[in-house]
Amino acid sequence: MAHRDAVSAAVLRNLAAEIFEVSPDEITERAAFYEDLGIDSVQKVEFVVRVERQFGVRLTDEEAAGLQDFGDALTVLRNRGISVGP
Repeated sequence: MAHRDAVSAAVLRNLAAEIFEVSPDEITERAAFYEDLGIDSVQKVEFVVRVERQFGVRLTDEEAAGLQDFGDALTVLRNRGISVGP
């Protein structure tokens, strides 16, 4: 489990790549989950659940629904006080 107060964006990117079945290089901050990466709603839910478990946070329904790209996930974690570095 990653330390709750500091996490590497690469860890989160690799987690997303595993769930979305794409290369980590395809996970850019502005790559839209549905349009660019071609994920489905089940993969998005799995991503949210795994982020919650790995980083010890509970996303609100609004936060989870608002995740449209990788940058949104980084922003939510940062807003929760988790330092997300390179």
